[in-house]
Amino acid sequence: MHEIFYLKGFEEPWWMLEGWEKDICEHETFDKFEEALAYFEEMKKSLGQKFSSTKSKGQGAVAFWNEGEMAFCEDCEENLQIYHGLLWMHNKKPIKSF
Repeated sequence: MHEIFYLKGFEEPWWMLEGWEKDICEHETFDKFEEALAYFEEMKKSLGQKFSSTKSKGQGAVAFWNEGEMAFCEDCEENLQIYHGLLWMHNKKPIKSF
């Protein structure tokens, strides 16, 4: 099973730190690779048009952001950059390349 997650939080999507699931905004599942790829590419294009900065780690994790989109982090007690991310997982493991 292929899963595509749209995340919004203080970390890029590839970190997957404890509790990363709380940052999930959208979650789609696909049985077929081709369907997952089409959705992932569509989301990547859409987010790329909304945000001025992007960074990838492998092919299955991409972060997007606009400089200055900040929010207060309770644990850190300071304002931190907000990242919008896509994360592709296959059989519960992050995809690095396809």
